[in-house]
Amino acid sequence: MNKMTPIAAWSYLVVATLLEAALANKVLSLSTTYTNIAIGVLAASQVVTVGAIYLGLKYEPRAVVGIAVASLFFAVLAVVLALGSLGH
Repeated sequence: MNKMTPIAAWSYLVVATLLEAALANKVLSLSTTYTNIAIGVLAASQVVTVGAIYLGLKYEPRAVVGIAVASLFFAVLAVVLALGSLGH
């Protein structure tokens, strides 16, 4: 990992968080469905970024990565379902 990788990952996390906040506060005008999908994708990409860069999951055995992927799936599912219930 070179010196720019953690800085680039941190910058992406900040920008993605700001975009999520803008979507959640209806600053960007999207329908509820598209907003939920966009926030879910952003949240998933943030988890993948942290897992790959800061936790070093690419050096772990497949079983550990499988557990991380399953956790990611359920975390994104919970966020999407929670956001979907707020829209109704």
